[in-house]
Amino acid sequence: MHITEPAEYAILGLLKSRPMHGYEMFQQFENGTLRQIVHLEMSQLYAFLKKLERLQYIEAQLESQGARPPRRVFQLTEAGHDVFLPWLTEPVEKPRDIRILFLIKLYFIQRWLPARTNYLVEQQTQACVRFLEALEAQYELPPGRATGDDAFFDHVVLRSRIYQTRALLDWLRELHSELDYSRSSSNVKRGL
Repeated sequence: MHITEPAEYAILGLLKSRPMHGYEMFQQFENGTLRQIVHLEMSQLYAFLKKLERLQYIEAQLESQGARPPRRVFQLTEAGHDVFLPWLTEPVEKPRDIRILFLIKLYFIQRWLPARTNYLVEQQTQACVRFLEALEAQYELPPGRATGDDAFFDHVVLRSRIYQTRALLDWLRELHSELDYSRSSSNVKRGL
């Protein structure tokens, strides 16, 4: 068993800041930027918390609430740190994962490893370039024996993936420029 859902990484990222109980984490998803990236139901959150606890990436302590039943407050374990921090700086392999996984990485890397943000964007750009080159190489291959509707649809799908990857590359390059500008502006403000 291992992490399979983007929300599980987001939970680890939230718990990196401080211990929280489940409802508090749910509020972080519902009322913050994360809800624009990951949709999460309360029942899913608790299922993910159980799974992360079984993986020993998080642990819970009981916290007294007076007359009410005690609540479980979760915190990141050392194993959770060891999984989460390296994951932040690795690019996603497929462009389709940029919409969720990469954005989660970007959200948390700016909080926990801001000096590595440009590195992540550069690595993601390189991964997209490699992916695009592989797609374009497929496009340049001589047509196989497929004819008719199948060949046409294969062509349409491949072109769609090429155009989507090119658009992602444009966005990543723009993001990199914005990060460079933001960094240079903050250096000017500090007199560096």
